[in-house]
Amino acid sequence: MSGAVVQPNELSELLKALGHETRLNLLDIIQRNQDCNVSQIETLSGVGQPALSQQLAVLRKAELVSTRRQAKQIHYRINKARMDAIVDALKIYGSRDHQGQHKLPPPPPSGAAGFARIIQR
Repeated sequence: MSGAVVQPNELSELLKALGHETRLNLLDIIQRNQDCNVSQIETLSGVGQPALSQQLAVLRKAELVSTRRQAKQIHYRINKARMDAIVDALKIYGSRDHQGQHKLPPPPPSGAAGFARIIQR
C-alpha cells in the first residue's frame, strides 16, 4: 500500500463523498484539466455557482482535491495520494486474505453429517 492506511470509518465517509454523480463529474473535469479554477469548472460542468461551491466543499473536506490560490482565483487539482490510498483500501476487500483479520469459519458440512455435528454441540 502507498501512504497512509484508510480506516473503515474514514473509507465510508470518502465513499459517500464519491457517491454523487455531480461530484464524480467534477472530479473527472478536474482530472482531465489537471489544474483548473472555479470559473473553468463551472463552464465545463454546467453546474451553477452555488451548487458548484457546495460540491467542491465536500470534495475539499474529504481531501479528494487540493487547492491553490492564484490572485483571486482558487485552482483545483486531484489529490493523487488520497485517491491512491482509497484504491489501496478497496483492494484489501477484494483480496483473498484480508491479513487474517475478520475471517469467517468455513461453513459446516451440509446434509446428515452437518446436522449430526450441530446436534452433538
